Amino acid sequence: MTLGVEMASGKQRFAALLAGRGSAIYDRPLLETKDWIVAPTLGAIVPGWLLIIPRTPAVNCREWSRKLGLSPFTAVREVADHLGLSMDEIIWFEHGPASMGTAVGCGLDYAHLHLIIRPQFNFADFVARARGEADLIWNECGAIDAYALAGDQSYYIAGSDDVAVVATDVEAAGSQFFRRVAASLTGNGEAWNYRHHPHTENIEGTIEMFRRLEGAGRRGC
Repeated sequence: MTLGVEMASGKQRFAALLAGRGSAIYDRPLLETKDWIVAPTLGAIVPGWLLIIPRTPAVNCREWSRKLGLSPFTAVREVADHLGLSMDEIIWFEHGPASMGTAVGCGLDYAHLHLIIRPQFNFADFVARARGEADLIWNECGAIDAYALAGDQSYYIAGSDDVAVVATDVEAAGSQFFRRVAASLTGNGEAWNYRHHPHTENIEGTIEMFRRLEGAGRRGC
């Protein structure tokens, strides 16, 4: 499949989910607010892999944040609170293209933020593997300030607890960068591409984990 074909098909990836007519297991909302939807991701390399998808169209979460005056980090924190999790039990990240039609956006051209709840690896190892995966300059900052460092360039952002790392001008690192990092950490390095490896069993595991945590939180109220 050529990059052009991937981009054309990718633009429709979240259409059914956002319209409330998704039938695939990964196109069914787990949590909804007026500004965003949480759903499991296609190609979940590990259980507990979620997406936050804005209702307002934007090419990346930086643009979405500027349009609505919302911090993507606030959305992550709201999901954590909903599930009764502390912020150090979540790794979140984004591939931020500077414009439409680039490999950095993973062929989707619609903002989406990845969350892994209770991941099988820690954030220090995740960052170390990311640093070794590509020749990029990473800056560490407070999670709430991460998007201010992204400027107007392409970017990668990853965070956990109250810390984040940011790299800019990331086109050379290619598509699905953090998926490749996660796959490498789990010893499943060849199965990172969501187009070829849907990981349906992990999507099911994600839904089960989400509902279990959600239920436990409600019982604790």
